[in-house]
Order: sequence, then C-alpha cells, then structure tokens
Amino acid sequence: MLTAYIDESGHEGKGWMFLAGWVGDCSQWKHFADEWRKGLGPQRKSLHMTDLRWNRDRTRVLLERLGPIPERCHLQGIMGGVRYGDYEDLVVGTPHAKELKGYMSCLMPMVAQTLKGIPRDERIELVFEQQNEYEPFVNMALPTFTVPDRHAPYHMMPDGKPKLAKWSFVPKGTTILTDPADYLTFALREVWTDQKSKKAKWCRSIFKSRTWDRIRQNYDAKRGSLRNN
Repeated sequence: MLTAYIDESGHEGKGWMFLAGWVGDCSQWKHFADEWRKGLGPQRKSLHMTDLRWNRDRTRVLLERLGPIPERCHLQGIMGGVRYGDYEDLVVGTPHAKELKGYMSCLMPMVAQTLKGIPRDERIELVFEQQNEYEPFVNMALPTFTVPDRHAPYHMMPDGKPKLAKWSFVPKGTTILTDPADYLTFALREVWTDQKSKKAKWCRSIFKSRTWDRIRQNYDAKRGSLRNN
C-alpha cells in the first residue's frame, strides 16, 4: 500500500493555487520521518512555511537542508496547479462555482495522473491536510475513481479492486508527514508567481534538478505568452 500526504497553497486567492504532496510506501515514510526530524533539529517539531522568518539567513539554511530529504528517501512528488483568475469570470455566479474553484480543479487531474503512474497492482491512500471548505466536495468527487471506467482502466487493479483504496483528512500540525507537502506547495506557488523572488530562490532545493529545469522552462514560456497577448 502506498500513501500520499497532500497539502495546498493559494486556494484563498485568484493567483496560482497548488495541491501537491509526496507518495511512498511505509518503509520510505519511516525513513523520511527519521531524516526529517534530524533536519529540523532539536528546536523544531515541524515545518510551517508561512511561519518562517524570511529576513533571517537561518531560514535559507533550514530549507536547503530539508529540501533534498524527500527525494533522498525515494518519495515521489505529485501536484496539480491552476491560476483561478484565468477562468474566474466563467464560473462565478454559476451553480458549480464552488466545485470549480482552484482546489477541485487541481485535485481531479492530480489524482487521475497519480493513479495512472503507480504500478497496476498497487493501491494508494490519500491523506489530505484538513480543509473544511472543500472536504465535502472531495468526498463527493473521489468516489468516481473507485468504479470501473472503460476510458480510464488505470483506475482499477487487475483483480478489479480500485487503486484508490481510501482517503482521509488530518488536522494541521498533527503529523510531520505533511511537512514536505507544505514545503512543496508553497515553493510551487512562489516559483510560478515570481521565480526571481527570495522565497522562490530559497525554496529551490525541494525540486529535483531536472524538475527545476522544466519549471524554469515552463515559467519562461508562460511569461513569454503573457507578454505577447
């Protein structure tokens, strides 16, 4: 059984919003927890990106130390991202406005691609950091991945069981296993908002080198498209 711990960043605004996390098996998550605690040091119990002091160099040092740990523990990143302001005018005032806000628009393709990417005979549990506003919509949407769909055979295992075994929500701060998701979503939003900002630069170590190159290329292409329109 695989487990994904997932967090979000930016759902309250009209800019970039990301839902992202890390996938691993039990042994990988145990290894991660041990390494993460060492990386945090004796003075910290967990990482909350919005609580960091960005005017202190020790924050940069902490993020550089923690960033490579998920990859080093062989966890795999997953993500979905949208900019709500790009389509807000199309959904505001409609019966489905709540369902089509950034959180849900990130969730569905992220889950679909995750199910497609894991082995055919593997199941996965999704653990979300608590999000009271969208939890009812998540509970309505995710069952669609647990029934056979001839257009999406990757939803199911060869024996007919759904790959998506279950999902749950945990209160913020109750487990350090959501820490790297908090880091990743924050980093993604900062990079896509302004790649040259201090926060974006200090968060770079959470990305694999090849992932960073792709992000940079996509960012530059998006900026070029906006300038030409």
